[in-house]
Amino acid sequence: PDWMTNSWYNSIDEHRKRVLKAQRKYKPIKKYLPTAIENAYPDARDLAIKESKRADGRKVIKRDESEYPEKCPFTFEQILDETWYPN
Repeated sequence: PDWMTNSWYNSIDEHRKRVLKAQRKYKPIKKYLPTAIENAYPDARDLAIKESKRADGRKVIKRDESEYPEKCPFTFEQILDETWYPN
């Protein structure tokens, strides 16, 4: 539903801007970001699974936990590209 889609886009935009801002402010951070993303992904996956379960019954497609990749399926470049969103 639209309310969930908008929230999803807003969350991506907000966190992407935080990373880009940190990257501009602390230039050396760029070399650590791929590792930071890899380390943060398991927690992000868990949160996405929990959010999906809480949205059950609200016209949201409930996905099986196995449909959430164990490793981040997005490239570093995609994550920081302000015009790119996962399908």
